[in-house]
Amino acid sequence: MSQESRSIIIITFLLIAVGVIMIYSASAVFADQLFGSPSYFLRRQLFYVILGLLAFAVSFYSNPEFLRSHSKSLIIFAFFLLMLVFIPGLGHSAGGARRWIGFSFFTFQPVEYAKLAVCLYLSDYLTRKMKLMVTGDHMVLVPPIAVLLFMLSLVIIQPDLGSTIFILMIAGILFVLAGIRLRYVVIATIPLLLAIVALIVKAPYRMNRIAAFLNPWKDPRGTGFQIIQSFLAFSSGGIRGVGLGQSTQKLFYLPQSYTDFIFSIIAEELGLIGTLFIVSLYGCFFIMGVRIANKTHDPFYRLFAYSLVLVITLQALINILVTTGLVPTKGLPLPFISYGGTSLIFNMIAVGLLLAVDRHIVHRSPSYR
Repeated sequence: MSQESRSIIIITFLLIAVGVIMIYSASAVFADQLFGSPSYFLRRQLFYVILGLLAFAVSFYSNPEFLRSHSKSLIIFAFFLLMLVFIPGLGHSAGGARRWIGFSFFTFQPVEYAKLAVCLYLSDYLTRKMKLMVTGDHMVLVPPIAVLLFMLSLVIIQPDLGSTIFILMIAGILFVLAGIRLRYVVIATIPLLLAIVALIVKAPYRMNRIAAFLNPWKDPRGTGFQIIQSFLAFSSGGIRGVGLGQSTQKLFYLPQSYTDFIFSIIAEELGLIGTLFIVSLYGCFFIMGVRIANKTHDPFYRLFAYSLVLVITLQALINILVTTGLVPTKGLPLPFISYGGTSLIFNMIAVGLLLAVDRHIVHRSPSYR
């Protein structure tokens, strides 16, 4: 195992450990009030960690070439899962959105699988058609754009605008990394951005999020309440924090304190020191992942490695920007730290696939033998 892979494993387990501790700290009072057990969410998260470790092991020992040869089948399966959420009795709704497939013992969000399927499919397709794109044959972009439009349509009607934008961002970056000129990516993106703006304008709750982002103090008890409480958590934490377990914002003030806004509780309890530690871990993850991608001249492995790194670090960046009020609320969890089984398990799969790519690169490259 390479130094980069060992570093990524250490970083991942540090983030998971922080997540387990902070989930218990942020959710204990709420869990005790709702379920009569302070450790309710902690026990469930530990169960998800075990499932995540199993998923990590399977993906780590997978063959990237085998996955590449089945990229079309895997993206079709993503379509199938995304459509299952609309079947009565199988799809589950929460908070006005229909994003979950539920079983008696577990529910999960198909969009998390879809993110990885998009990474694999685009990495394979774009590298196979790279020579044609370089010669100016941009008709080869029609199939992947059609695939993306169909997938984004399934995600947006759930509705899940945050994941829609996230997948679009990943795809756009992969197109650029594959060698497509930036102006073509921008031209293709403009209609999609206009469509997203139209979706925001037509949905009052989305417009409320934009209004809260621009001026949360205009409605401090309504649309601006959550982000204001997040600001208060950051200001209370200061440099060193108020101490682990001593947050007041988690006491029914800050909504989603153990899920999407857990970074705010970290800031309050562990202060600037704690938040910088978390940010540095994600930064190191990005650097190690890029080093893995840059080991090889094989365009598929390079592109696939970059996409897996982006799935983790770009989502972390967006979550942190949301909690600090620098972008509107999008509903994306903090990887490895926020409470939730689907996100944790598929992020662990992404890490396992990244290390599988690294192992394959080292095995094939004479310079690493």
